[in-house]
Amino acid sequence: MTPYESFVDWFSDLPLKYRQDLVSEIGAYLPGVEVNPFHREFLPRFFAQLEAIRKKGMQAELGLVICLKALMKQLVKIHVSASESDDWKKEKAALDEVAKLTGSCSLAEHASAKALHVSEWQAIASAWEKLESDGMSDVNIASSYPIAIK
Repeated sequence: MTPYESFVDWFSDLPLKYRQDLVSEIGAYLPGVEVNPFHREFLPRFFAQLEAIRKKGMQAELGLVICLKALMKQLVKIHVSASESDDWKKEKAALDEVAKLTGSCSLAEHASAKALHVSEWQAIASAWEKLESDGMSDVNIASSYPIAIK
């Protein structure tokens, strides 16, 4: 399996909400890829654009893999850092407190959703680290896309 295929498999296994968020973010930074998150087919269109780049040849696929790896590394880092900040913990504690005082189920659910969001990003980061050290490792990339330097 190529690093590109490894990425697509990994990405396809993410929960839909996180795929949608990441596609929007990747589309904002990846040259040649345009994403309209308001179009109901934006996920298939995103993958079609990646495939179009990939089909241009091995060098284009290599460039795509390098860009995807760099972007994902940064995006995962940003999301995990945000989820580990004290801000979300304070917000969750405040929501929990108000939910107890008011008996509001929706506030309690919102607080619970905050904690779930954090744990899901941590799971995504862990899965990303595994992919980055295996299917998208520098060694695997180099062996999958040999470049002849003249």
